[in-house]
Amino acid sequence: MGIEASYRRVKPEEFERLQNDPAYASVYFGNDLETDEEIHAYFQALTASDRYLHLDKNWQSLHFLLTGNFPYDCENKGDISLHKVIMGGSETPWEATYGAVRYLTVSEVNEIAEALDHISEDDFRSRLDSLLGSHKSRVYTEPYFLDLYAQLVEFFNLAAQEGDIVLLSFD
Repeated sequence: MGIEASYRRVKPEEFERLQNDPAYASVYFGNDLETDEEIHAYFQALTASDRYLHLDKNWQSLHFLLTGNFPYDCENKGDISLHKVIMGGSETPWEATYGAVRYLTVSEVNEIAEALDHISEDDFRSRLDSLLGSHKSRVYTEPYFLDLYAQLVEFFNLAAQEGDIVLLSFD
């Protein structure tokens, strides 16, 4: 097992309700689920939604591809907006498996969406080239990371267009 990262888009009104209504937050985060069937149905609905994006265990590699830095490198040498994609946000009172769920404000989401829009698919592919070189695993990893990057860009663009707050969780 490893640490997986995921995002959820929420409207500012819904975020406020999550903060002010612990019972609603418990249901929203699936804390009240008891049976395997309930848990399965919850995650099926979540993953089918365009308001959710799961990076799996590839968030560290994606962070490196975006910033050129390792996620926990305290000295960020690149675009701070790109650093925020994975490592940004403010803590919430809700617990994730690893730390607290964090949130990105509407303005941070807009900033991130704009920064991601400045990295074309060709530019991202070039970043992959420098990382993977001619390694044999490239045939498997390159299409996966290109698709994951496209999903990330689409997710943040939708969040920016709809004025959403983004929740980030490590589980």
